[in-house]
Amino acid sequence: MKDVANRLTEFVQTHLPTAQALQISVADYDSESLTLHAPLGPSVNDKQTAFGGSLYVVAVMTGWGMVYLRCREAGIDPNIVVARGEIDYHAPVDSDIVASSVAVDESEWQRFFADFEARGKAKIELRTQVVRNGKPAVSFKGLYAIIGHAADLL
Repeated sequence: MKDVANRLTEFVQTHLPTAQALQISVADYDSESLTLHAPLGPSVNDKQTAFGGSLYVVAVMTGWGMVYLRCREAGIDPNIVVARGEIDYHAPVDSDIVASSVAVDESEWQRFFADFEARGKAKIELRTQVVRNGKPAVSFKGLYAIIGHAADLL
């Protein structure tokens, strides 16, 4: 699992300057859930809490990273897009940003990969949360799509 998670870190460092600026890193991954970490410092606002845009980026990246890692495990180098995203801010975050994906039933992943195999594209809805003091501070729901392989873009 660490090897595949390292691929996400390498991808972020090579291709995603916004995620680099926020210093996003993989905290944990186990094929069912991904947890990303970003220090508060690069995201702090005038209230000494995390800027809403930074929370959005980390929440989106957690779902995006989950799709990326599951695809890499399946031998796919995916071209991923975020088709839709909804976020709710429940409470301020005054510490490091820790976002985790909410596990989906394995049948959803099986359907996702079957759709990709049949049509060359697929989509899946994923949820992520930023938790503070044991309670969700941010809830995100996103529709992620893969549209071919990344090599197809070259």
